[in-house]
Amino acid sequence: MKIFTGNNNPILSSKIVSNLELLNCSDASCDFKNLKIETFSDGEILPLFKESVRNQDVYFVQTTNSSDAIMETLLVVDAAKRAGCSSFTLVSPYMGYSRQDKTDHLRSSIGSKVLADILEKVGVTSLLTIDLHASAIQGFYNIPVIHLNGNKIFIDYFKSQKIEDMCIVAPDQGAVKRATDFCKAFPESTFAMINKKRTKPNEIHSMELVGEVKDKNVIIVDDMADTLGTMKKAADLIMMNGAKSVRAVAIHGVLSGNAIENLNTSQLSELIISDTIENVLNIENPKLKIASSAPLIAKTINALSQRKSIHEINYV
Repeated sequence: MKIFTGNNNPILSSKIVSNLELLNCSDASCDFKNLKIETFSDGEILPLFKESVRNQDVYFVQTTNSSDAIMETLLVVDAAKRAGCSSFTLVSPYMGYSRQDKTDHLRSSIGSKVLADILEKVGVTSLLTIDLHASAIQGFYNIPVIHLNGNKIFIDYFKSQKIEDMCIVAPDQGAVKRATDFCKAFPESTFAMINKKRTKPNEIHSMELVGEVKDKNVIIVDDMADTLGTMKKAADLIMMNGAKSVRAVAIHGVLSGNAIENLNTSQLSELIISDTIENVLNIENPKLKIASSAPLIAKTINALSQRKSIHEINYV
């Protein structure tokens, strides 16, 4: 087994390797200098393996949240397959285009299906990812998809906080399963949800709270923190209904547009995200906390390399 990293995830990849060493994963070979990704002056990408990958199980860590990252990934897969690798597992902590899982608008694309077709065609033999925006996206692939439960990243943190009168809130209908899974780790907590109507992406028409949050310490559980406009409105609505405090958890910290401004002016006491998108590591904000996804990914890679079940690793 050999592990390589793309330009999008060098820090996370190093953490994954460190965790594999703690797990005594002797099968792993990791020297990130042995995959050189050159870029010509016009932006053209050329990946070069500096070591043999023949008959090896290759794991490539790359968040596919930009066109350059996707193209880089495709060329790395092609290079590895042409060099005779036995299998190629794309470890994409955050899969780009996962919000495009259906045609919500007339004559629009289904970006996640297009990406699935391309990755399969070029030679990816399995995909390891965390919390797809819509779990049904797994059905777009005809290869194994190891879909990790991102809640596992945060549960230990909240158990250490010993928060009383906890209420878990799903910010929309699509987050209900994710939030109810989170509830399993906190049997004493209650549950509520927000029903919202959108007029277009990143814009909410109306929101209503379903459930009781009065005198509760609320945790909003979602998969993605993008502009935080919705999260800010949700926090305002929750506090207006008598909550003691409100926090938010989001596995993927996209944090685009006015996200930081919205965080600073929101009633959120803290936002906890993971490092699936490394850009967030450059942000310093007292309300922002970052938990590492590396231990969860490393445990999964270790189990896969030994042909073991990942059920216990992935179960909340």
